[in-house]
Amino acid sequence: MGKTPEIIKTNYLIIETAMAAYAVLEDTRLIVGTTLPDDHPYKEAEQQMAQYCEDYGARGMRWAAWQMAPIIESVWAIMPEADRDGMICWDFEFVPEFMIYCLNFGDGEDVNPVVARPEDLRSLYQAARARCKAFVSKYPPSTRERDQFIKDCRDEAEEQWCYADLISDHPDEVQRAFEAKEKPAEFVKALGEELELLDFGPMK
Repeated sequence: MGKTPEIIKTNYLIIETAMAAYAVLEDTRLIVGTTLPDDHPYKEAEQQMAQYCEDYGARGMRWAAWQMAPIIESVWAIMPEADRDGMICWDFEFVPEFMIYCLNFGDGEDVNPVVARPEDLRSLYQAARARCKAFVSKYPPSTRERDQFIKDCRDEAEEQWCYADLISDHPDEVQRAFEAKEKPAEFVKALGEELELLDFGPMK
């Protein structure tokens, strides 16, 4: 008789959590879809997560999902029973919110929690969720497409005028250009000329 294969014990909760986390990361790669408004307190965190996906691709996203899964699951396990029984939807609310509120995507390929202890992460998540529920934006809705337009404009502003913040300093003009489907390079050039900025392009 052949040797009986070894039984590999698997934590299916961790696998499911990793799959949910990967789905969130994959969603950041879509061109169109609702994103946080520009003045949202976690807009920068969302952008860091999206940039992580661009920088490291599918392999990095798989690695990050496996890194995140035990952290996410450890905090979900100690959430109040009412939250886990339906007050908070696990895959469409808790997982994506936790990833933005409580994880750091800005320090290389490894994704680390903002604080170490699950109890502290739970408190951080709860405070961040309450803060975001109370938040009221002063800016128009954002999309992946609009975020990419702003990123391209910032790159052009840095290239043409050595002044990336030209874009954040003139949000109304940026919104108008986006809605008019202007090309980032042409819009940034015209905006800089209108403001009589110095052209540093030839010096670079």
